Amino acid sequence: MQDSVGKFVEISIPCGGGPAAAAAAEVVSKEIAFDDHAWTVHCYPRGAPGEAGAGAGGHLSIHLVNHTNARNAKVLFEAIVLRRAAPVEVGGGAPARDNHHTSSVFEYPPEGSRRFSWPRVASARDVQERCAVGGYATVVCGLAVLRHNPVPAPPSTFAADVVGFLEARKKFGDPDASFAVGGKTFDVVRKVLAARSPVLKAELEGGATTASTFCALLLYLYCDRLPRGTECGCPVTMDLVRDLLAAADWYGLDRLKLLCARKLWDDLSVATVSKTLWYADRYRCPELKSLCIDFLAVGDNFKNALGRGGLRLADEELAADGPRPRDLDELRRRSSSCSSSGSVSNKRKARD
Repeated sequence: MQDSVGKFVEISIPCGGGPAAAAAAEVVSKEIAFDDHAWTVHCYPRGAPGEAGAGAGGHLSIHLVNHTNARNAKVLFEAIVLRRAAPVEVGGGAPARDNHHTSSVFEYPPEGSRRFSWPRVASARDVQERCAVGGYATVVCGLAVLRHNPVPAPPSTFAADVVGFLEARKKFGDPDASFAVGGKTFDVVRKVLAARSPVLKAELEGGATTASTFCALLLYLYCDRLPRGTECGCPVTMDLVRDLLAAADWYGLDRLKLLCARKLWDDLSVATVSKTLWYADRYRCPELKSLCIDFLAVGDNFKNALGRGGLRLADEELAADGPRPRDLDELRRRSSSCSSSGSVSNKRKARD
């Protein structure tokens, strides 16, 4: 499954022979940040250090630098150096611009480097003569990230669940049930909840332990999505997502459980894997549990996670020198297999 995020940034680079151009060996953009990604664009008006032809005369080079341990991403980068518009002739139309343009698609993380370079985008002379306005040229950069998430997201059943709701809405009337959770009261329509959850159909009480979790559960039942911002009374933290996964298991909402698993996978690190593994095991999410074990099988992740206080499953504890339950044996088997095969899908870096 893939989703995408992206942003644009505009950079002014000095060119010509003035003191500003002489001092600008490197121009760095403001940070381009979204979710767990943070990037900057580095422009070298006369070439980056070490590049052939850099220095006097030289050429414009553009580098994209990542500042995080973002994982499993396909990155689309595009840079356009805007050419100065030619004067409009009397009776003529708007002049065409032949802008300098470069673009690329690459997989992240790469092997060994966080810097991607596009040398010789344009000669320094061409930038000065054709692009400069008031001694500065404008570079517009766009960055989009297509993120792969191995946890499947089943198609929404919302439309099927509400078939007949429009014809029957007059019969719903006012809310006919209330849930008191964490000091707050939620008024609901029994038929809506019963149509969305087989467990709620038989039992319309219990399951969610906090007001924010129950609010998030109702948001999914009514709107078919996870909460955003603070609309459930608090920020959407990973603890809230774990509690929502538990509620989804209790109420038989398998699609909601996988949506929570996708969020937890995006946050997975050495610091979070122990708690996420416990929830995946306790609340019957084998997809997430298997990915946690895959993560622990890579490099020193297992040893580092143990060093943070151990790893627990719902019915057993994983310890380096203690008993060897079935999941620890499975972890060791996968670790050995991963080391021998070098599977690309398991090349994940731990984040502290």
